[in-house]
Amino acid sequence: MTLASTGALSMFTSCTEKGKKRIVFYFTATGNSLYAAKKFSETPLSIPQILKGKNRVFEADEIGIVFPDYRAFAPLIVQKFIQEVTLKASYLFSVITFGNYDCNVIESWNQFAIEHGVHFNYITTIKMVDNYLPVFDMDEQLKMDKQEESQLEQAVADVLEEKNHIPSLTEEERQQCLRVLQRVPELFPISSELLLEVNKSSCNGCGICTKVCPRKNFSLTDKGVEHTGDCEFCLACIQNCPQKAIVLKRGERNKEARYRHPRISLNEIVLANKQ
Repeated sequence: MTLASTGALSMFTSCTEKGKKRIVFYFTATGNSLYAAKKFSETPLSIPQILKGKNRVFEADEIGIVFPDYRAFAPLIVQKFIQEVTLKASYLFSVITFGNYDCNVIESWNQFAIEHGVHFNYITTIKMVDNYLPVFDMDEQLKMDKQEESQLEQAVADVLEEKNHIPSLTEEERQQCLRVLQRVPELFPISSELLLEVNKSSCNGCGICTKVCPRKNFSLTDKGVEHTGDCEFCLACIQNCPQKAIVLKRGERNKEARYRHPRISLNEIVLANKQ
């Protein structure tokens, strides 16, 4: 039984220092966005788990949505969430984690939300480890100090004060974003069969991939691990595979380097995404 079907959402509504009731939703693959979400609520709610349930109406004084930037936009599952739910709150905020360049993700997300009846008061981005395997080496990323704590502290303070701020870009910045995005291939939607490959000589059948995929694309069979279906391209399967048995067919910067936020456990990723 999922949380959303139990009617027990009040148990997962945080109370802020100012006595406001707050609900925070998140989507994560490697723990960055979950770590960020936990700064705003002790009990953030997983978007994949919410979508498994029947409840589509949520009400609080403050509601937040935390997710990673995927090619200057929200992941497909987050888009689906915002299209299907009704959020009732006097203050709505969103926190978007990214690794290298946040481009125009705030503007694109805000416009998409408005088109679906959601009007944010505050949106910000937080620079963290970039876990985009085709381009970045996780070992090198981990050596960088991106000062995520100070960024999160500022965002938490802004939200506590119910700051109203949605930054906009100059036309020059928008053009720069377009030039960058033209160099990044459009991957959505893409089938897991085209994107991923399982090295069955390395796979030990632990089943972690079947538990961390938010689309339930993986299964354990008598022939080993099989996968099929549209991919979210979150890379949770690759990043969390203990044997490094899952790889991208199109190549990676470093096939030996994998990442999960150091303060987020594998079990937390499983609880967030297991279908």
